[in-house]
Amino acid sequence: MPSLFFHNFSGRNLPDYSREDFNTMHVVNGFIVQTGMQLPCQGGETISVDLGGATVFAAFADAHVHFTQTGITLLGCRLENARSLADILDMVSSATKKNNFVLGWNMQETRLAEKRLPTLAELDRTGKDAFIWLARADLHSAVANTKALQWARSFFPDIDPQNALISGERYNFLSYELNRLLPADLKKKALELAATECFKNGVGTVHALEGSENSTEETIAAADFFATSPLHGVIYHQSPHADLPKRMNWNKMGGCLLIDGSLGTRTAALHQNYTDSSSNGCQYLNSEAIDSILKTATHNGMQLALHAIGDRAIDAATACYARAALEFGKPALPHRLEHCILPTAQALADARKAETQICVQPAFDYFWGGATNLYAQRLGAERALRCNPFKTILLAGLKMAGGSDSPVTPINPLLGIHALVNHCNPDERLDLNTALAMFIAEPHTFAGEENLRGHLRPTKSADFVCLTKDPFAVPRAKLKDLQIRSLYLGGKKVY
Repeated sequence: MPSLFFHNFSGRNLPDYSREDFNTMHVVNGFIVQTGMQLPCQGGETISVDLGGATVFAAFADAHVHFTQTGITLLGCRLENARSLADILDMVSSATKKNNFVLGWNMQETRLAEKRLPTLAELDRTGKDAFIWLARADLHSAVANTKALQWARSFFPDIDPQNALISGERYNFLSYELNRLLPADLKKKALELAATECFKNGVGTVHALEGSENSTEETIAAADFFATSPLHGVIYHQSPHADLPKRMNWNKMGGCLLIDGSLGTRTAALHQNYTDSSSNGCQYLNSEAIDSILKTATHNGMQLALHAIGDRAIDAATACYARAALEFGKPALPHRLEHCILPTAQALADARKAETQICVQPAFDYFWGGATNLYAQRLGAERALRCNPFKTILLAGLKMAGGSDSPVTPINPLLGIHALVNHCNPDERLDLNTALAMFIAEPHTFAGEENLRGHLRPTKSADFVCLTKDPFAVPRAKLKDLQIRSLYLGGKKVY
């Protein structure tokens, strides 16, 4: 690659993104060699690139993406804009006319006028001869028609053939078995679509949470894809075993390794019952199981990432992390906790003892926070107000990185940044500098790659995003409306 000279932009860098640091940048072989004010072009074979007055940051990173599933969702029947059961059934009916195998995604009954999921009878009337599987937005449950239920019952014969809903650990298992039914060329297209989605949203790095205990093919396919893509992928294989990451020389394991489920499906593990149910959720992994997985990670020198949403699950995870830190010492790369939506004060104290890294999904608050949305419906106003306590987590001395949990919410760091500074609870809002760092620098720190990416400084990879406007010059309420002008990875324009 020739020497590149970028100019005519406003560059912003750590530690204070609000300060203009440079407006010219020299890149050689994909790495930054110099930044400054009005640097002279090197001449010779140097190519001059005018960035047109853009505001430039190091490329965004998304620290929590189900990458293969994101692409599969983009190829499927997308239901996020449905506002009634009639909308859902019309979309599914149209899909059955094109394909007898219909996978629907991003369905959320709390947005529908009827406030419920489709029934088995409704799905069968829509397409009895088709295979219909419609997943909730949180990817923790689905409704299926008779043909899809027959397939599900080949794995779990005691599934009720008269009940369309599949949730909990059965859903988690079946969702990966469902992916096995998809042809390899379709899954390859899915990976390409997911990468395109990243590029158009300014994302140069994803932490890809792939596969399962019973599925390694998906994880290996994603790793092979990242090996040749300009998109940088950090792989977490979602298994309690270290075999695959050890074989692949990865120092990370887990991801969305589920301690509990989700609030939307009422499977997140709570200390008190849901407001709209007599249940307090499901805890899939007890403390003994968590301790065992931590021991596996420790003995293999790996960072572990675990999913915990409800207060009961988070308490269990952080207590185990604190005990492991005492027994084994703190790992070189601290363990991660994904989501951490409803932590207790004790959980945050235990997490601090182990220097646990917290990966949050700010768009959850944007879509489901507030006095009338999903959190309030499931938990009541008081507990809903305590969800996603971003500032409280930081004040507890913990590090946070931002992710999307795509396809649960879209790959869109600007929306995540917007959600961090516009939290529905004013006491939990963050300043813009901190919010930007959570989607630019912190994900690389979580992965142990801070020496390679996350800053526009000499020796770093020339991964940067160009915005049409300066985030510090727009109203806080308009941050989500900012536009990506272009994205460069290793000095090469990819969008």
